[in-house]
Amino acid sequence: MKLHCAQLAGETDVLLSSSEQTEYLASLLNKLKSCITYQLAEMDKSKLEAEMVQDMSHISQAAVYAGNLTVDNIDWVKDNLFRCDYSYDWQIGWTCSGTQEEGRVNEKVRFSLEPDGSLKFKFLKLEF
Repeated sequence: MKLHCAQLAGETDVLLSSSEQTEYLASLLNKLKSCITYQLAEMDKSKLEAEMVQDMSHISQAAVYAGNLTVDNIDWVKDNLFRCDYSYDWQIGWTCSGTQEEGRVNEKVRFSLEPDGSLKFKFLKLEF
């Protein structure tokens, strides 16, 4: 998945050369969080599910994405590599008993901030 934050083009140059990174980094992380949150909100639901929602079979084969995807935190890993912590709701509708279960999944994904301002996400895909 690729998102684009044009206003952040060239921002990683400072990460590599600045000795006063703390304040700058906090500002960059806030900008990244805002940009990612905005773009995910604008994304088509089916594309969002295909990219961001991981397999929920560890919960149940009947568990489905219920929305409310939220970017919880952005952390700097190193160089131009970052980690996005996000969460979303799931639900199971047991039609035979008329009950419903629900919960929240917490996920993490690494991404890079490219020199042109694009964000390249690196999802871990398990193949069976």
